[in-house]
Amino acid sequence: MAYTLENLTRLIAKHSFCVLATQGLRGPHVAGVCYFARGLDLYIPTSANTAKARNVRRDPRVAVHVPVPWPLVPAPPRSIQFRGKAEILSINDPAANEALEHGPLVIRRVFRRLLERVDAETWGESIWIHVRPGKRIETFMVGVPSTAIFRDEKKAMLHFDVPQDVIEDH
Repeated sequence: MAYTLENLTRLIAKHSFCVLATQGLRGPHVAGVCYFARGLDLYIPTSANTAKARNVRRDPRVAVHVPVPWPLVPAPPRSIQFRGKAEILSINDPAANEALEHGPLVIRRVFRRLLERVDAETWGESIWIHVRPGKRIETFMVGVPSTAIFRDEKKAMLHFDVPQDVIEDH
């Protein structure tokens, strides 16, 4: 059975950590962040004065890497990666908060606790960074049996075209 974009969407929703790359004034900036997914859209809670928020306001082009650990195997993680566009949203954004409500319970509780205790004087108001993938999502060792990879390592990489309506909607 072929691994589909729908399978990939479900896998992204099962996880809550990614690496977000933005473009700073002096070069790339990379940060490990928690996210909440709604379809292929990622919602990343942060504060307005962080480097990632400043960078997104200046240049919305981002890259995302979602590591997918192997169950019970101490090996490098599988991965999902894409380039996309980001935007800053209010912490009260309905779509972001819907994604939050579907996130893992422990992560939701941690996020809400942090939100109550944020030092707004230092970090600014709480916001969401909304990330939407561009035209293509690439994976490495996701949705491919390891036996197939051992026979032909080129099969470890899959590419998923993101439907145009997903890119333009929302």
